[in-house]
Amino acid sequence: MRKILYIVILGLLFFAPLERLDVAKLLPVKAVAVYMQNDQVVMETDMAYIGRGDTALSALADLKERTPAVVYLDTAEYLLVDQAAVTQVDLLRQELKPSVKVCLCQAAGRVQETVKYLEIHSNLPKLSQWKEGVSAHVEK
Repeated sequence: MRKILYIVILGLLFFAPLERLDVAKLLPVKAVAVYMQNDQVVMETDMAYIGRGDTALSALADLKERTPAVVYLDTAEYLLVDQAAVTQVDLLRQELKPSVKVCLCQAAGRVQETVKYLEIHSNLPKLSQWKEGVSAHVEK
């Protein structure tokens, strides 16, 4: 009986839907900036792609839709948050790795430059440790 059950389970695995992804179409993201603009949340990557929405999650969905490649957030190392968008960080915890470094700064339009600065000049808290009001501020 056990062998039949194992065979059935293995057989079902062949019918499981798989979404194949071309690695060449992935867009590895090193940093994501979150800020407010005209009462909307804006997400900007280090590659200058932008998404907008009412929440960080809707801005992320818009970012993924507008970007010609597949946005791959597993490679993100930095989350750059503007003071006005601090409340959106909790929504992004499920989308980003806990090891992502969080910085409270204004990086709108200059995400790449901010990352270069942070790589040299900062010791930032990780997303898993970050709490609103307890974050490293960086003034450039």
